[in-house]
Amino acid sequence: MQDASTRSFAYGYQFANLRREAGRASYKLLTAQMPAMREISSDLISALNGVRLCGSVQVIDAAEKLVTAAGSLDLNEREADRFQLRVEAVVAAQKTFLDICREELSYSARWYQLLRKRKERRFLRQLGDHRLPRSSGQVPVVLP
Repeated sequence: MQDASTRSFAYGYQFANLRREAGRASYKLLTAQMPAMREISSDLISALNGVRLCGSVQVIDAAEKLVTAAGSLDLNEREADRFQLRVEAVVAAQKTFLDICREELSYSARWYQLLRKRKERRFLRQLGDHRLPRSSGQVPVVLP
């Protein structure tokens, strides 16, 4: 789901920026890109259906919000500021989806995984990120 939404977002972002910046000069190139856009959209819907099939209620809700945010990008938007607000909404929805998936995939740590947890906390502290899981015994899984 994350890959499909990122690919869909990237194509939409490039499509809209090219159309806004180049205007009519970009029409031939953009018309040639339409089959790829359709394929990417179908990949995104397929990924959403996969999440609906096996995801928890929280993950399904976050995935549906992500697809809604990605679908709300107006590729014909003329005002860059308004388009940027929608882009930020998609990025926030992607982050929320990823955070919920990480939380959902967390598991109880075994005794030999405590060292990993300490290393992870040290790493996150160095990054300045203090969003660590507060419940004892849980280790977030880092997705590839």
